[in-house]
Amino acid sequence: MKICVITPYYKTPLDWLTTCHRSVLAQTVPATHLLVCDGSEPAEIPGFHGGHVILRRNYADYGNTPRLIGCYHAAQLGAVDVIAFLDADNWYYPNHLAGMIAHMEAHGLGACSSARMLHRLDGSPMLRCPHVDGVNMIDGNCLVVMRSAFAHLVAWTLPSDEEVGVADQLVWHYLRRAGVRTGFLDMATVAYRTRHKVHYEMAGEAPPPEAVRRTDMRGGRYE
Repeated sequence: MKICVITPYYKTPLDWLTTCHRSVLAQTVPATHLLVCDGSEPAEIPGFHGGHVILRRNYADYGNTPRLIGCYHAAQLGAVDVIAFLDADNWYYPNHLAGMIAHMEAHGLGACSSARMLHRLDGSPMLRCPHVDGVNMIDGNCLVVMRSAFAHLVAWTLPSDEEVGVADQLVWHYLRRAGVRTGFLDMATVAYRTRHKVHYEMAGEAPPPEAVRRTDMRGGRYE
């Protein structure tokens, strides 16, 4: 089974992007990492091994258009059986993809999401996210899709201007409405580097100066 992990990025710190890339290379099942540069200076990751699509403009839609372009690129490779998504500031735990695929195969799923672990901006673990449960909320970083459902990934670019920041939720609902058999793996194997004040408040910590509230996210940039 051939897996492609798609990562859009825009001016992401190189050390964060390197951590993201190395987590894909460290998976217990082989995966190809496809970076999609969303109009910024292309990153030069030491020891990079994967594919790199360089877009000459910034789409300013939270990486949704670059994700779809990455999906088209991966599908055109022909031999890709699974597409997963991972934002440039986050990373996988080593068993993430293996666990997801085993769960999907065991239950005949076309798409699956997982739980996530919240990490501070310095990368240290904070707490398991209580919001991502596969019913009320998913995280696009936790989404894995089988080839049988690739056609529905066009949903990344269907949200209105007001909805681009929650496109992963809309993609999930679109897959379900299209009849794709979906599931949720209750294992927090995705590390989410959070800037959201509410997460620090839940952990009983003072938010860092650069922390934001959801309503502060403007301009179609990355979360």
